[in-house]
Amino acid sequence: MSVISLSFLLFAAVSCTLYFLLPPKVRPYWLLLCSMVFYGSFDKRFFLWIGITAGTTFAAGLMMGTAQTRERLGWRKAVLIGAVAINAGMLIFVKFFGYSVELFGRIFGLDTPAIMIPAALGIAFYTMQAISYCVDVYRGKYPPERNLCKYLLYMLFFPTIMQGPISRYDQLADQLFTPHRFSFDRMKSGLILTMWGFFKKLVIADRAAILVNRVFGNYGEYEGFQITVAVLLYSIQLYTDFSGFTDISRGISQVLGIELVSNFDTPYFADSIRDFWRRWHLSLSSWLRDYIYIPLGGSRRGRLRKYINLMIVFFVSGLWHGVGVHYIVWGLLQGIFQIVGDRTEKTRYRVFDAWGVDRTCFSYRLGKRLVTFALVNVSWLIFRASGFLAALHMLKRATIWNPWVFFDGSLLAMGLDGAEWNVLIAAVAVLLGVSLLHRKGSVREKLDKQMFWFRYAVYLALLLATTVFGVYGPGFDGAQFLYMQF
Repeated sequence: MSVISLSFLLFAAVSCTLYFLLPPKVRPYWLLLCSMVFYGSFDKRFFLWIGITAGTTFAAGLMMGTAQTRERLGWRKAVLIGAVAINAGMLIFVKFFGYSVELFGRIFGLDTPAIMIPAALGIAFYTMQAISYCVDVYRGKYPPERNLCKYLLYMLFFPTIMQGPISRYDQLADQLFTPHRFSFDRMKSGLILTMWGFFKKLVIADRAAILVNRVFGNYGEYEGFQITVAVLLYSIQLYTDFSGFTDISRGISQVLGIELVSNFDTPYFADSIRDFWRRWHLSLSSWLRDYIYIPLGGSRRGRLRKYINLMIVFFVSGLWHGVGVHYIVWGLLQGIFQIVGDRTEKTRYRVFDAWGVDRTCFSYRLGKRLVTFALVNVSWLIFRASGFLAALHMLKRATIWNPWVFFDGSLLAMGLDGAEWNVLIAAVAVLLGVSLLHRKGSVREKLDKQMFWFRYAVYLALLLATTVFGVYGPGFDGAQFLYMQF
């Protein structure tokens, strides 16, 4: 059941409606049933994988909860290590086994068969949730959960199972098992956020994907600014696709009275790579910080150790995102950018101060944001390319100077005609405007303060734009969300 479908909209509507019609004590179990139906609609074999993860981590929590005495601390640590090893190992196996066999065959010149391990949908996301639960129980942050249904709902909750946000048990579990009363204002706010997510996905991301897929799939045919435009559109596509899903998840959850963590905070307004990772995929960034970076020592053991820990974190991030050398290079590049930025910060400030540059002025802050955005785009090219060698080839071809492609019609021959370009540019302008407004507070709260006619004119315009230019507009491609592959 694709999220981008009428069947999902009907499923979500029925699930939310019956949630409030059922007796309060039954509602959490109804959510669990809905989540199981949704997850099973993709492939019932997925239950094997998530069943192993849920079963091992739930049991591990119970075992750690019964070993609180000092004499049994070693047992508790062994249980934690075992649970983490099983689930991290399972994730690594399903992601890398087939690739490893193929790579082994290439190295030794063997004719190895193509092996595809059917990875469960959302395994990278729910595995991190399960591991965080075990670590938190071990640390004594909260007692182990003894209600298996409550734990299963935390793992399977249908708005988050595919792409997160990656929630912590203490953030989400109690909300899921607390019956919520219906609220019209909360429903309206959630539906607006959901509609905004569909707008970003259908009108912007799927339209940009037409050009992006053509250029990255046939990169030998393009050069210079053609590749630059494709990379810029991929940056927009990736953000609107992933944040669009997050908005849909948060919106549906909000209708139910459940607040999910925010995953994005205008990341392309960041003024450094370090700042970018404080704004992009926040649930992943905070997970890596709390469960890898800080346990390794963080920045407490000197600058060299801090940099090593940073590189380890982003190496893991690269592995988590995908299979291939280019994902590892992309991850390590994030760490290198931050280390270089940290090492040169004082020197840069001294140079600017010597030149009499006001580091609080608009042009200086804009320059930092543009440099950061350029670095992010270089890394996105490596991330999106079909492989590391392909990324190097595209980077080389992108240096060719051909500004005439903006005037000779070349851009119109890359998958989008003039009308589609107009729609895309207008939609991105709307996205930029909303993002600027968001920096000064919630846009939905600002809308609520406007007159009735103005509010509903905006809601209707958003609905019509999504329906006409997304679902039924030219160039529509109901692709799955990008982060589902990770």
